[in-house]
Amino acid sequence: MPTQQGFSFNDPESIARDGALRVVQARACGVASFDRGLFEGFDAMHALTYTSSIPMIVSLLRDHDFQAFECVFGHGGILSREAADILAFQAVLDEKLNKGFIGLGNLTAERREVIYNRVAQGTVRFHVVKDAIAHAKIYLLERDGLRRVVVGSANLSETAFSGRQSETLISFEDDDVAWDHYWAQYIAVRDNSTSRVPLRREPVLAAPGLFNLEETPSLREAEANPDGITLYVPQESPIEAEYAVPHVAVRVEAVKPVFKRALADMRADRKGNFRLASRVIKQITRLSRSRQTEDAPPTYLALDSGCFTLSGESMSLDADPYGVAGDVERWIAFFRNYENGFVGDVPRLQRDYFTFMCWFYFSPFMCDLRNAALRRNAFSFDQPMFAVLYGSSNCGKTSLVETLMTSMFSCPRIVEARDFTRSNLRGLQKVYRRFPVVFDDVSRDRFRQHADEVVKDEWIPYDEYPCFALSMNAEARSFRPEIVKRSLMLYTRTALPGDATDVRRKLQRSVTSIRDGMTTALYRTYLKRALDEVESVIASEKDDIDPLWLSSGILCGLFRENLPRGAAMPDWCRVVTLEEYQKAAFERPRLILDRLLRADNFSKERRPPEGCWGVSRDVVVVAVAPLEFSRVRSDIPDWILDDTASSLGQIVLRRDLLEEFLGRQVRGPRRWLGILGGR
Repeated sequence: MPTQQGFSFNDPESIARDGALRVVQARACGVASFDRGLFEGFDAMHALTYTSSIPMIVSLLRDHDFQAFECVFGHGGILSREAADILAFQAVLDEKLNKGFIGLGNLTAERREVIYNRVAQGTVRFHVVKDAIAHAKIYLLERDGLRRVVVGSANLSETAFSGRQSETLISFEDDDVAWDHYWAQYIAVRDNSTSRVPLRREPVLAAPGLFNLEETPSLREAEANPDGITLYVPQESPIEAEYAVPHVAVRVEAVKPVFKRALADMRADRKGNFRLASRVIKQITRLSRSRQTEDAPPTYLALDSGCFTLSGESMSLDADPYGVAGDVERWIAFFRNYENGFVGDVPRLQRDYFTFMCWFYFSPFMCDLRNAALRRNAFSFDQPMFAVLYGSSNCGKTSLVETLMTSMFSCPRIVEARDFTRSNLRGLQKVYRRFPVVFDDVSRDRFRQHADEVVKDEWIPYDEYPCFALSMNAEARSFRPEIVKRSLMLYTRTALPGDATDVRRKLQRSVTSIRDGMTTALYRTYLKRALDEVESVIASEKDDIDPLWLSSGILCGLFRENLPRGAAMPDWCRVVTLEEYQKAAFERPRLILDRLLRADNFSKERRPPEGCWGVSRDVVVVAVAPLEFSRVRSDIPDWILDDTASSLGQIVLRRDLLEEFLGRQVRGPRRWLGILGGR
């Protein structure tokens, strides 16, 4: 085996993860158009490629009699900082490779049998990465009298070699330095950073919507090794670059949640090594069998001529009445769970979460109401495109969102919190169309850095665009008033106690059972009724269309019609209005203003002392300590403030808007002049 300075084959760490980037010094001898003849006439081919094409691999083995052929598959575009990404990609690659050799019609039965025999003999081999590292594209070709190295940006795919996209290829002919270097790099990745992918004459193919995850190459390798194997998961860079929305493979996203659940209690060590023990194989198999998912989760939702489509597939709105009744019964049981162990104002939590359910179910129609309002120049804050569930941990935010997604589209689809950036939010507005975009556990700093600009943007250049739903662990003072008034913000401190381990397990089992039995019957019936309601209210050209009132009215009607025999309507299931929500959303600033404007704090002095307030015609002046100025000001809605007159230690409020906000008059003595220059 050739050696090269910088590669130490006795140390797997330095072989596959050498920190030094190598530069091959070369000189161009000429330039020619690409021709597939570049790969012809060789006895052996070894390929390291990412975003590879199964048809390209099949055609190479169909058209060339390689005495030895080997390919290392990877996909640098989807592997992130999680072991679940690596395993999910392996599972999909194994499935696609085996399906490809069966399903591609340009491969005769005789030629297929020859390839299977070559695989059995070990002269045709496939590997898949188990480390999120190498991104090189290397093609090593050899025959008597010639060794050729081809490197560059082009992956081993029909698209890359077609000339339809800009690619770079460099070829070295009988260059010992280039051969030794790239051969060493190839061997380092293959031997230390990959798992073998079997090609089976009779592959174990899963039923539509299911995955044989136990066939994942690294899982098989770990199962066969008493000590397990090691996956390498690089640590995330502290500096995050802005990037466009990644086009992630749909089936990889469908597989990944199963791995995440199975690996939830496992972490990579400080060096980034993720130990994959053989004991998790049965757990992953059990989880994959228990998930009855659709073949592909929706990547976008569209509405055309009264018909919904999920990623281009027609979505029927007809539903079995028994299915609707069953879903209603499951939702009642879901909300009843909050009465078992949650500490705090449980009835309010249930009402708030039902409010969120009404908004979330209606979210595919929100763009229609918003577009209609803009056409009439009547845009207001009555079409909230963002909703945030925030507050204490262990209050069931994630469980609620996942169950809602399951009831709507059969499976949860959550976007990673690290993808919550301005550029991604704008990209998702185009890609998802009406499909709600959900982020879980977004940090307060990330929200402040990326959300404000998008939330306040009144112009979106598409007819169809999604709503965004977020869950966060945050305090009541985490959001600026201008964000609160444009969004649906639901805050709760009602949660499970941190030491309620047994209660948490019991509730988790209940939620899992409810979710596994949930169908889309209720939501499809809801969509059918909502479609008619939305068309009607838009045609009426009203300026005060209330989406919460519309949505809650439909949902309450469906619940009432499908209650179990003898059951009463739950207290939380009632019609909700935007006005009611908005009063609750600004409850904290109202309480703060009521405290500041207590009658015993009123002052007639020209300038009220600290802690006091006064009135001068159309303004109310509140005197606060300089050190308290910023904190108090941030708690008051911005549209009430008169920033042109406020100064350090003195907050000036517009009296008419303040009285409208508080729902009462703010009175002082008739004669009180001098403040703000006798204004």
